[in-house]
Amino acid sequence: MTYYINKQEARSMARADLIIFDEVNAIMKQIITDAGNGLYETTVSDGTTMTESTPQISITGSVSNPTITGTPTLIIAGSTITLGTSGTNLNSIIADVNDAAVSGVVASKNTSNNLVLTYTALAATAWQVTIGAGTANTDLGLTAGTTAATNPSSVDYFSVLRGMTSDRAKTDQMNQVISYFENLGYTISRLTNSATNKTFKWVISY
Repeated sequence: MTYYINKQEARSMARADLIIFDEVNAIMKQIITDAGNGLYETTVSDGTTMTESTPQISITGSVSNPTITGTPTLIIAGSTITLGTSGTNLNSIIADVNDAAVSGVVASKNTSNNLVLTYTALAATAWQVTIGAGTANTDLGLTAGTTAATNPSSVDYFSVLRGMTSDRAKTDQMNQVISYFENLGYTISRLTNSATNKTFKWVISY
């Protein structure tokens, strides 16, 4: 026996994904917060699959369980961090980086005990981060240079919205989010996020 599904069933199956669910819930959470603060409009310009405007860049050192001698420097995002103030092992290096509180920079380690530097790029800047020629680079397995973020999916959604590319799935997902809120009585629109000019923001009024 051959099994068929019709157009409506196929479309329903395609829509049953977490992207729509997560997008709707993130927007609704912000609406509840804003309405509770006496606002009559909500803007969501970051933090969702369709609006992400502050992507993260991860740089991993090539040396496992690195140690340092003395007080060498790590230069990242234009800031110089002096290491060795709390110790010479990897945990101390991580602590020194995080204690420096460089905007957007967080240090951690992976399961192989390599240093991992995670940088959250600002929406209004180029999505990249530069490792300078610090004296700790060799010990940490880092190479001086600039690393660019991989474009998040939000850039693709914006491209579809503006007609630069075609993607029926993304078009349908955005339309489903719009339909959900319109059915609840909200006015919802998509505007260019002027901080990036390559992502959009949801604007919901009530």
